[in-house]
Amino acid sequence: MNQRHAAVLVLAVAACGGSGPKVALRFHPPAGAVYHYALEQRTEISILSGPLAAMGKQHFFMRMPFTETVKGPAREGGTEVEVVFESLTMEIPGVPPDRIARELAKMNGLRTSVVYDERGQLVRSNFVPAPDLSPDVAKQVETGVKAMTLGFPQQPVGRGDAWSITSELPLGQVPGGTSQAGAARTTLTVREIRIAGSDTTVVLDIKTTFPSGPIPLAVGSQTGTVKLDGDLAGHQQFSISRGAILDGTIKGATKVHVAGGMLASKGMDLLTDTESSIFLLPD
Repeated sequence: MNQRHAAVLVLAVAACGGSGPKVALRFHPPAGAVYHYALEQRTEISILSGPLAAMGKQHFFMRMPFTETVKGPAREGGTEVEVVFESLTMEIPGVPPDRIARELAKMNGLRTSVVYDERGQLVRSNFVPAPDLSPDVAKQVETGVKAMTLGFPQQPVGRGDAWSITSELPLGQVPGGTSQAGAARTTLTVREIRIAGSDTTVVLDIKTTFPSGPIPLAVGSQTGTVKLDGDLAGHQQFSISRGAILDGTIKGATKVHVAGGMLASKGMDLLTDTESSIFLLPD
């Protein structure tokens, strides 16, 4: 999911004629601010055709609490934030819960230091994995941290204004795999700006689309293609006075066609339903 999980939206113009208020979205959180979050993801995978079609629907669940602490200005500019991962829980089909718990316990206390510029764009990330954590899991966590980045536009925006950002698809993160996947495009649109006393909240509609056409993918000596059809949509709600996301949800269905390699030309079709949510937890 491409989302910035702690941001201050600086009010640039309280009112702008008949078009309503406009705000400049900037990342300037106060030093010392601490934000506690829970990130949840529910995924249902249905194999529609191919050699694994008899497996039926597979359900996955992940809940990842984490804490962000704003350290203040970074030496190279921007703002440094420390992210600490806490008691992760996960449900995976066919894997005993106690085995999952043992592996996830290794992630407790994992931390990374990231630096963002004033538009919320990633400048630097220093991930410190646990000694006994597998490199693949560590890489996934680091990739997830980078996916939290959300670039804000240069100009102030008001209701109905939109901008787009691009992000790399995670196909290249398949162990042993390489892919020229291109980029997914996320469009953000200001749905509403709420001003109540000293509090200003901005609600953003979010839609992510995938590259069209087959995407080449190689895993070891096997080569094939992946085609994605669908999109993800949702929202995020920011409180300017608190300098934090209040909540956010993105969900959608994506049809995936995999061909080539051992699957030959007929390939395999999957349908993935995903819902990701983030919540700012009470102090």
